[in-house]
Amino acid sequence: MTQEITANNSRVRRQHLLKLLAERNQVTVREVSEALGVSEVTVRLDFAYLEREGSLQRIWGGATLPEPGRKEGTFATRLEIQKAEKQAIAAAAAGMVLDGDTVLLDASTTCFAIAQRLKEQKHDLYIITNGLYTALELANSSNLTVVTLGGLVRSGTGSLVGTLGEEVLHRLHASKGFFSAMGLTVQQGLSESNIDESQLKTLMVKQVKQVIAVLDSSKLGRTSFTTFCPFERIDHLITAGQGAKEHSLPFSEAGLDTLIV
Repeated sequence: MTQEITANNSRVRRQHLLKLLAERNQVTVREVSEALGVSEVTVRLDFAYLEREGSLQRIWGGATLPEPGRKEGTFATRLEIQKAEKQAIAAAAAGMVLDGDTVLLDASTTCFAIAQRLKEQKHDLYIITNGLYTALELANSSNLTVVTLGGLVRSGTGSLVGTLGEEVLHRLHASKGFFSAMGLTVQQGLSESNIDESQLKTLMVKQVKQVIAVLDSSKLGRTSFTTFCPFERIDHLITAGQGAKEHSLPFSEAGLDTLIV
């Protein structure tokens, strides 16, 4: 890793820091300093910045992944986390969609990546989403009809939540719904850290025939504040990342159709 990347480009440096954290779940200031080739002072400043965004939690001498119930990072920050894994998942997810399908996408960055693939590859789709950034990404495509769920915009996340979206959802149905989450376990199913987000996702799940979970391996086996989809309701899991085979084993053993990409 060059000095230019680590020292002079804070965005790229923090992206590498978050990737390192996702792989290890917990890192020390010294570990990050040595891995990125920057001073411990710089690492501490990055820790402080990323904690304010909700991307990590500082602990004595280092940092760890956010505890269940802590806020998500901003949309821009989350786009850079596990980026390669999200792209691999998105490619597989797009392959499950047929021309003419009605598809529901949540407001996650993984579903944003799926939306980009669908825009390039598919025709005559109806796409329902509560993701403001996802809707804007698809807005100029003549091959797709996009329906946004109205509501309050959650600051930093680009997610639309609230009763307005709930009222619209009751009138809509989709053949496939793609959902990311803060965590997935057999006991809790798919869980989120924000109650408003979870409440809307609960209704989304009810309006789709197939629930397809799209999570990188760092989310597997983790739990968060509130469940929006029980494990038994999930039809497919698409995952990628370090340790994906090991982390997804409990789900495949419980009968969930699991695809590792």
